Amino acid sequence: MTYEVGVCARTFHALMGGGANAGGGRAARALRLLLLLVLALAAVEYLFGSILDASPLRTYLYTPLYNATQPTFRNAEELQAHLAKAQTAIPKLSEMREAQLKNYTATLINNTNTSNITNNSTSIKMVPALADMTINETRINGTPTPMIITKLMEAAKNRVMTEEELKKTEPTLPLCDATPPDLGPVPVNKTELELDFVENKFPEIQWGGRYIPPNCTARHKVAIIVPYRDRQQHLAIFLNHMHPFLMKQQIEYGIFIIEQEGNKDFNRAKLMNVGFVESQKLEPGGWQCFIFHDIDLLPLDTRNMYTCPRQPRHMSAAIDKLHYKLPYEDIFGGVSAITQEQFTKVNGFSNKYWGWGGEDDDMFSRLKKMHYHLSRYKMSIARYAMLDHKKSQPNPKRYQLLAQTGKTFPKDGLSTLEYELVRVVRYHLYTYILANIDERS
Repeated sequence: MTYEVGVCARTFHALMGGGANAGGGRAARALRLLLLLVLALAAVEYLFGSILDASPLRTYLYTPLYNATQPTFRNAEELQAHLAKAQTAIPKLSEMREAQLKNYTATLINNTNTSNITNNSTSIKMVPALADMTINETRINGTPTPMIITKLMEAAKNRVMTEEELKKTEPTLPLCDATPPDLGPVPVNKTELELDFVENKFPEIQWGGRYIPPNCTARHKVAIIVPYRDRQQHLAIFLNHMHPFLMKQQIEYGIFIIEQEGNKDFNRAKLMNVGFVESQKLEPGGWQCFIFHDIDLLPLDTRNMYTCPRQPRHMSAAIDKLHYKLPYEDIFGGVSAITQEQFTKVNGFSNKYWGWGGEDDDMFSRLKKMHYHLSRYKMSIARYAMLDHKKSQPNPKRYQLLAQTGKTFPKDGLSTLEYELVRVVRYHLYTYILANIDERS
């Protein structure tokens, strides 16, 4: 470009002289104006590059020095990595002639074939004027670097459409109603059912017991954690009741059945810790809300929303076999709702309660210690039916353990949870997790 500008300038001066000698006629003035216009266009072309997208002058000046396969970059990060490698091959600016560096940079830009730089099939149109910018010196990590490379990196970053931006452009379903329609009391079927029969009733349920409302975006993402052992007669009844109940509430949910392997005394709390950890692993992005649910309790009113409010919620306040009365004010057993953040802050449930009783009161003490308080629906809504079952052997150490909760809970719970994951199976209506939770000697 410098050569052409020099030639044009010499021609201009010669013609200027010739025009003067001829007396400054109209033809000479017209020729001078034409040459001024040509010089102006050349200057603009030199400074701003791509006003003429297919400039023959630039094609002449910036013919690649060698033939090479042109790389295709999928995104700005690959382009930046390529330029970083190229940068290390460029000596200090003082050791190169400006023309050589300009040719190298132009070759690099031509080889990137800017129309091929894509991210998620969205083209990134690079700034063509970068090819002809005056090369200045800057520093990246303390190393002198041509300004052209820095500008190229910044332009690529600024023009890439990220995955998040693409998602924003996709059409989304409207939010589900905060209070879904037609909620109220529901009947309960306590008769024994075959699991195969129940599975055929709910084709809309995804494998693993997952459900997502088809016509709206759920406001809540809930994991139902069910500790389990020797209750085969209850499983089909539970699933037959819970799936239509939960679907009517328009929440996104998954049901997880956590079974204890072996013959040691049942440890409900430790199984719920396992369910919390393993369900989070299985769900991309994790669950926001956890409902810890005994398999023998069935809710009787869909206004009893299976969601997590700002404070932990005791769901099963009124049970038919307890005459729909609250046994005592601080009870947190049966069915309870707690957020992921709340559960983590109290270090989950205790792992030390082997046998029946105590673990729910221990959780209440943990919540109280962390300045949470219990919430409940009114008794006419928080109603449950209990399935018949044989009572478990009470834990003789439960009162002794409860007396120590305030001191021991930071070191007893999720932070000290140990178990062996035996099996994980995604059945149609639930995800089955079998774990060995026996304490290691």
